Amino acid sequence: MQINVERLLGTKVYDADDENVGRIEEPRVERDANALLVEAYLIGVSAVIERLSAWTLVRPIRGFLHTRHIYSLYEVPWQEMDLSDPKRPKLRIAKRDLHYAR
Repeated sequence: MQINVERLLGTKVYDADDENVGRIEEPRVERDANALLVEAYLIGVSAVIERLSAWTLVRPIRGFLHTRHIYSLYEVPWQEMDLSDPKRPKLRIAKRDLHYAR
């Protein structure tokens, strides 16, 4: 399937239980011979921080943000994302099975 990834940016993502996980903020890509292939998607409020490279500003307070449930950043492998309807991306797994990105 070929999709313009820039059209996915900012799109809300739901899990297998229809729970809102967050928005697609950044694709992680790998260059192939003729194309860029998506390896994973960064999803969540804190993915914006990652995308804007503001990580050095947040690192000292990351623990605080985690305990307040403000920090959320998931790195979702491409194969866990159902993009059959690109306007409403859906995970193939539940939010509780996701792991926070490091």
